[in-house]
Amino acid sequence: MTAPGSTTHTVSTPYGEVAVHLSGRAPGRAPGLLLLHANPGDHRDFDLLAEALRPDWAIAAVDWPGYGASTVTDPGAIDVEALGLIAESVVESLRANGFHSFTVIGNSVGGYAAVRLAQRAAAHIRGLVLVQPAGFVPRNVVTRAVFRLMAAPALARFAVVPCARMYLGSTRAAGVRPILERARRVTGDPARFAVYRRLWRSLDDPRVDLPAAGPLLPQTPTLVVWGRRDPVNPWLLSRRGVARALPGAEVAVLAARHEPFAEQPELFADAVRGFLAARAELSS
Repeated sequence: MTAPGSTTHTVSTPYGEVAVHLSGRAPGRAPGLLLLHANPGDHRDFDLLAEALRPDWAIAAVDWPGYGASTVTDPGAIDVEALGLIAESVVESLRANGFHSFTVIGNSVGGYAAVRLAQRAAAHIRGLVLVQPAGFVPRNVVTRAVFRLMAAPALARFAVVPCARMYLGSTRAAGVRPILERARRVTGDPARFAVYRRLWRSLDDPRVDLPAAGPLLPQTPTLVVWGRRDPVNPWLLSRRGVARALPGAEVAVLAARHEPFAEQPELFADAVRGFLAARAELSS
């Protein structure tokens, strides 16, 4: 289900037909905002945030292959590196359809994809908001074992919902409940479940170790937002990697978990408002 007044733009990729949900203002008359979700999830994870930003932004919210309204040709081909390539294809297609430049908000694996997108298409990216981004946790025996275990069919089938409950926080938050309900349905769809597992497994790829490459994105304004209560991607494990890879980034650590824009939308809005306003002014 899409928001009132929204339309769906489809981008053909080698990985499937990617649905991009457009809402807010016309892209030629407003700054572009690209939303990249976590695993599992879809563009609706950002519903509360998108609702607040539609009056001022032309919003493009992606469904990764296998999630939401997007198809997937081969779940085994969907890894976190592929997400960066898909984001690049989305930007190229949107630029051919009225968008000029983008501020990107990426959550978890969507945050990793946002970094890769900014490396490859820097001229079109006005800024990044990386929320709990993957790629900064140290690669060691423990973290690599977690990535492999979360991809194992038997454990993954059992762990999808408990894991989501841990990182999403209380279901008393209106934004959390629908995300958890969508997570409950992941194991009932073989293709979606395969994508879920493959993305977890691909986090063990050495290419995903962003700090290993040294300072990144020196010309791209970046805001890193982290929920310090997230048990799945803890700030204490990633903070050194963030400092090494993104030494010029602004950092906001919130009393929240993995998706603060859904769990505590007002707190998240306060953290990003100034950064987004500055990016919108540059795009005008």
